[in-house]
Amino acid sequence: MKTICKKKRNLVIAAVMVAFLVILAGTACAADEKPVVTVGGEKVGEQEMVNLLVLQSGVSRGMAPLVLAQTTLEQRQQLANQVVMSLILSQAAMMKGLHLDEDVALALRWNRANTLAQAYANKVAANWSLHREDLEKYYEAHKEDYLVPESAHVRHILTSTKEEASRVLLEVMVDPSAFPDVARAKSIDRGSAQNGGELGWVTPGQTVPAFDKLVFSMKENSIKGPVESRLGWHVVQVLEREPAHQQSFEEALPQLQQDIQQWYLEQEVEKLKDRINVTIDEKTLSNLGGIPAIK
Repeated sequence: MKTICKKKRNLVIAAVMVAFLVILAGTACAADEKPVVTVGGEKVGEQEMVNLLVLQSGVSRGMAPLVLAQTTLEQRQQLANQVVMSLILSQAAMMKGLHLDEDVALALRWNRANTLAQAYANKVAANWSLHREDLEKYYEAHKEDYLVPESAHVRHILTSTKEEASRVLLEVMVDPSAFPDVARAKSIDRGSAQNGGELGWVTPGQTVPAFDKLVFSMKENSIKGPVESRLGWHVVQVLEREPAHQQSFEEALPQLQQDIQQWYLEQEVEKLKDRINVTIDEKTLSNLGGIPAIK
């Protein structure tokens, strides 16, 4: 689909797909703990194997006895083999110097940073108050964030010339119900054409300016055009319109629960900035790689 909105194949090794195995990097079992798995100089102790098994099961550590009681020897052997594969391949990668590869080093750095950041966020989140009264207070203070803009349910037919668009307009004005069939037959936007010209619901500013202006000047169940954009000439059908409206607290509740947690996190970051120096080189940022940012 020609969008009108502004907006080496990798070898997959099943054992390494188990994401939690990344925590094995740099680990070592306690000195008094007999290793369950040894790969080169790396050892994985009994408690770590238990932790990995629990993590793989997706439950809390407190459920470890239950998880252990429900796993067969074969399942435990499968985990051990996954651990061996992950460690032996990671050691081989180190021997090949792959940890110095730019992309690998970048992934290692940001996997570590993101894991630690998530752990910190989880820890401080235990102190956040998310009771209904807190959410209602946040809603009242940020009502403007829960304004739903006006929207329109739109179809279009895209042509390469104004003349063709004019012929299409006449055809669908005579029989508006034929719009989907005409779109399938004549629109050069093949992505939307196969769906009868369907673009779904759009809001002001979401589409290119000329198209946007036309759509939000139209009434429900109306057809207009042609209008030109950088993509070609459009014939537009507006099926429905929804006016802008304020979401009620109940309507906004799912988003509110996410937003207030983001707000708490941002407040925590601001407090941390008092202890941790932060600088941003705006001059370099505006010309990254020698390419200026779009203004």
